[in-house]
Amino acid sequence: MNAIEQIFSPSNGNSVQVNSKNDELGQEDFLKLLVAQLKNQDPSNPVDNSEFLGQIAQFSMVSGIDSLGTSFDSVASSLFSTQAMQASQLVGKDILIETNTADLVEGESIEGVLESSTSASNVKIVIEDESGQLVRTLDLGNITDGSTGFNWNGIDAEGTQAPSGSYILRAEAFIDGSLQGVPIQIFNRVQSISVDRNNTSVSLELSGNRSVGISQVREFK
Repeated sequence: MNAIEQIFSPSNGNSVQVNSKNDELGQEDFLKLLVAQLKNQDPSNPVDNSEFLGQIAQFSMVSGIDSLGTSFDSVASSLFSTQAMQASQLVGKDILIETNTADLVEGESIEGVLESSTSASNVKIVIEDESGQLVRTLDLGNITDGSTGFNWNGIDAEGTQAPSGSYILRAEAFIDGSLQGVPIQIFNRVQSISVDRNNTSVSLELSGNRSVGISQVREFK
């Protein structure tokens, strides 16, 4: 139950009862205090109009902020639900993300994209297994600025099928006469989604206990 507080007027000692819950002043209580203030004001020293209006404006502002916060919570909840629904539609699909890790499935290929802000020469994709052993090097030759796609069919340097599993890919090229790394994006398959209601966040779960936020997805197929 709400506690009952008595607010005393300094002019004549009369009191006004206001309901208080958790030490917060509600709109009804605020209006009671204003009315009591007007009734019990000193006739020789009445409440200044500007001060009175200022009190009302301050309360209206706080009340408006509370309402705005409630509206924001509602919008955030709606966006979270929409994001979770969109993420669920990506399960089983391949998403393009900035990473250097991908899983090879026998009979399938690993596809990716290089992003270069300038032209480059002698571009290579170096593919290693989880232990760091070199598996294959793809020679892409020269590329221009922008996006350049690549594909590894799973055949190693010896011409045999590499086993299924996780592989590490990195791109390097000569840019302005020096050997540099090139940003790489790789398609990875979404296994499931993870929803954190406390933080209103949605994550896409990939193989190898990896997860990415839905905002990191550049493309999907």
